[in-house]
Amino acid sequence: MDSICLDRVEVNRNLVKFYYSVSEGLKRYFNSDVMFLEYEQDMSAVPLSILTIPFVSCMAGLSWLSNSMLFVDEIDRSFYDSFFRIKRAYQELHYDLSLLGLLVPSKFTNNVVAKSNNSLLLFGGGVDCHCSFLRNQDSICRICSINGWLNSPTDINDVDILNKKAAGDFAKANNVDCSYVRTNFSAQFNNAVVNKVFKTSYWYVFLHSMAFISISIPLCYANNISNIIIASSFTKNRIDVMCSSLITTDSEFAFSTNGCVIHDGYELNRQQKVGLLVNYQKESQKPYPINVCSFHDKNCNECEKCFRTVLAIVAEGGDPRDFGFNCDIPLKEHWAAILEREIGLWGVEKEDYYYYYFTRKRMNQNYDNIQDKDFADWFLALDLQRLKKIGVINYYKKNFFPIILRKFFHIKCFSSKC
Repeated sequence: MDSICLDRVEVNRNLVKFYYSVSEGLKRYFNSDVMFLEYEQDMSAVPLSILTIPFVSCMAGLSWLSNSMLFVDEIDRSFYDSFFRIKRAYQELHYDLSLLGLLVPSKFTNNVVAKSNNSLLLFGGGVDCHCSFLRNQDSICRICSINGWLNSPTDINDVDILNKKAAGDFAKANNVDCSYVRTNFSAQFNNAVVNKVFKTSYWYVFLHSMAFISISIPLCYANNISNIIIASSFTKNRIDVMCSSLITTDSEFAFSTNGCVIHDGYELNRQQKVGLLVNYQKESQKPYPINVCSFHDKNCNECEKCFRTVLAIVAEGGDPRDFGFNCDIPLKEHWAAILEREIGLWGVEKEDYYYYYFTRKRMNQNYDNIQDKDFADWFLALDLQRLKKIGVINYYKKNFFPIILRKFFHIKCFSSKC
């Protein structure tokens, strides 16, 4: 039976490093043997049994998939007990996978965080987390933003700096504390190999939610917070979702006797969430910037996610400029050009059913209150499925030779095992 072993944990004030080893049969799945977490406060007083939780959560999915032993020196008792429920929840979700493996701690510790109304909100800057903030702002005392795509503590880039500033500015404006965590948890794994061998997407299906939740647990212990709020990415009406962040999985996390996780907003679809943001902005009469673009410091105003968000804001009678979607030309003109150029690369099939359906419905219901009726009329008359087919054909026509060369290179490379 293969194994993943946490050999030692080093804590240097705000920097936590996990040194680990894996058996020969697992080495192809890993890019590293050191995982770090860089907090903004001293974590020296946080027990090892709490600090170990992020490491266990990041390695859990691979341990289950590969039927491996996961060895650690000690673990929080409440988390250990919940770990069985978490595993069962993932197995029920992924009935086509065999989730085996065992977590083997040498020692259990009964930690306690005082039960209170204090909550930490995992904050990414998009629609979901802003909606959860407004719904729970009476209890939220801290937000936590996590950058998990670094390679080392010395990595610095413009997006990292700007994301940290954006989270800090939002926290200051809303009189809550802010934690920004830098880490390389996502760089630990050779995802291409993991995904190919186990026929899944490790990041999407197992890793990201478990990592984000568990990385915030030491912060909760250090700041005496008993509730972690993670905003729902999907609504209860979605039956096709295999994402790692669902109410059935997230809600099973427990820590430090009274610590729990609240998966918030699962009963709301995205259009309803945007409606809440637009109503709040209108009442406050102040801009309420959001950032829905992953890995960008601001909204690109050209991708599918920006498109669906702009549409949802317009449907609620809002002005996209109040939410950080700036455009120098009319929205209809801007987005018509984008769709003609890009829609062949967009996955509008599911989005049309799960997002645009509710936006169309809301536009018709709220038409009298819509400010940009030209844009709304244009969208309501669009046949996105037809445009997608035309876009795909045009893409292949335009890129025929590069696609052939790419396929040829892939086949040649695969046959030579490069």
